[in-house]
Amino acid sequence: VSAISGATGAELTTLSEKAKEMGAKTKFSAIEASEAMSYMGMAGWNSSQMIDGIAGIMNLAAASGEELAGVSDIVTDALTAFASDSGEFADVLAVAASKSNTNVSLLGESFKNVAATAGAMGYSMKDTTTALGLMANAGVKGSDAGTSLRGVMTRLAKPTKEVDAAMSALGISAVNTDGSMKPLSVLIPELQTRFSTLTDAQKGQYATMIAGKNALS
Repeated sequence: VSAISGATGAELTTLSEKAKEMGAKTKFSAIEASEAMSYMGMAGWNSSQMIDGIAGIMNLAAASGEELAGVSDIVTDALTAFASDSGEFADVLAVAASKSNTNVSLLGESFKNVAATAGAMGYSMKDTTTALGLMANAGVKGSDAGTSLRGVMTRLAKPTKEVDAAMSALGISAVNTDGSMKPLSVLIPELQTRFSTLTDAQKGQYATMIAGKNALS
């Protein structure tokens, strides 16, 4: 951890004590806690961020039954894109994994492909995680889910003529009046309402126009 993060002296002592504390309080050892901190250091976290974030990550790993180092890697990678609070993110992932047909590892695979795009476009971590959970319930998981969702987000942010035509026909905009992207938690219910009045053929047509063939699912 010291070699990766550059922590020395008092900072390193504090990190060591935190790792020992988590080793005593959780099912993981102090060595495993330090491995999780290593991934935090690789993501550019300082010692203060490691100390604040380690408990949430360890709780998520314990709840999910997955390896601590791997969970730490997932959280730190995605947080770099969303600039979110690590404890909150760990809680959101735990809920998504328990209430949808996916797990933390598969969500991590999804985030690898969509987190940077979603974060850059202003989509929230909660919105993105909820979308991935719902996609998993429909059988679209892991890297496939991340790639598909990224494709849809990209088309909404930089609409093709097809996307413009479909959204205009449905009377919906993916962008707020201030130019920001409309949250998925607002946009998707609007689409659901409009789609409920369409025939099956029209649903397929508009879905293809908006998402493109590769992200249609």
